[in-house]
Amino acid sequence: MKLRRKASRYTLVDGVLYKRSFSLPLLRCLNPYEAEYALREVHEGVCGSHVGARTLAHKVLRQGYYWPNMYKDATLFVQRCSKCQFFAHLTHQPAEELTTLVAPWPFAQWGLDLLGPFIKGVGGVTHLIVGVDYFTKWVEARPLSSLTSKKVEDFVFSSIICRYGIPNQIVADNGTQFNCTSFRDFCFSYGIKLQFTSVYHPESNGMVESVNKCILEGIKPRLEQHKAKWADELNNVLWAYRTTSRTATGETPYHLAFGTEAVIPIEIGVPSFRVTHFDEGRNGQLLRGNLDMLDDLREEARLRTLVYKQKIANFYNKRVRPRSFKVGDLVLRKAGLTGFETRFGKLAPNWEGPYTVAEVPHPGAYILRDTDGKRVPRVWNVNNLKKFYP
Repeated sequence: MKLRRKASRYTLVDGVLYKRSFSLPLLRCLNPYEAEYALREVHEGVCGSHVGARTLAHKVLRQGYYWPNMYKDATLFVQRCSKCQFFAHLTHQPAEELTTLVAPWPFAQWGLDLLGPFIKGVGGVTHLIVGVDYFTKWVEARPLSSLTSKKVEDFVFSSIICRYGIPNQIVADNGTQFNCTSFRDFCFSYGIKLQFTSVYHPESNGMVESVNKCILEGIKPRLEQHKAKWADELNNVLWAYRTTSRTATGETPYHLAFGTEAVIPIEIGVPSFRVTHFDEGRNGQLLRGNLDMLDDLREEARLRTLVYKQKIANFYNKRVRPRSFKVGDLVLRKAGLTGFETRFGKLAPNWEGPYTVAEVPHPGAYILRDTDGKRVPRVWNVNNLKKFYP
């Protein structure tokens, strides 16, 4: 009975099977070979435009053709179309939940990054190297005239190690100044763990990226027409940052670092209570009392930081669309990371590859190999990859 009811919707015309439809009088039924030809011609033929699966299936249907499971076949066909995969839109939704970093104690974990280029200043300086302590949010920065590993080593030694002690860990991006044998050996000699963020994933070192923005926004309004004097304003901007309360900790970096608030110029122009009633003997006693309570202050700041980071993670994770790969999977990576855009301009593909997943160091990070089996440099973040269907 069921077969008879289905058969009533089909008819033979001159030996060709047709199906009666609701949108058109008759739809010609195609065999598997003809169905594949129809999909290929409509999708990538002379009149094809590499449309999506739903549009492809409807277009074939409106042209007067039918076969069972045509939408499923159209979906698989589009999914495996190499041109559609290479020129697919970039995905902006995060594919992995946010992992927050919290330093165990002050000056134990630093983030490093470069800011620039700027207009060449006095001494030929064009860039800034910025270091941020993850616990106190204390910032150190220095103008650079050349971007070499030697300059980075000198900054770490003189501005971090000699002032705050040897850190436990340094987090940096994959710049050649950081990810090189010389800087690795330097960190190893001092027992410093050197961690690198995934390629083209600034969220991995978001603390330094945020500070870079604050430094840039602090410098620009001070320059007016004298843009080459940006290096002269750096210390003023750093002082302003260090003496401003940070949202994460609820305290100023200066307070968390030294146990007291810095005296700033307004307290001299309009004397504050502590300036007016300064007593040298009593001041020393009060400072020692502040140091006794510094551990409690830092613990409260640490707890506030944890709560703040959890709020950020909850907001970020709402947008997550999980995506992961296994060893042996074929993937594409964003073409903008490898110079395709500069070579082909607006006609450049959005993705390039394919590559094979060789290792998974930790969730969301992947080591790739090309088609020749050669390892691709650096670790790649899942947000910059997508699955390839051969």
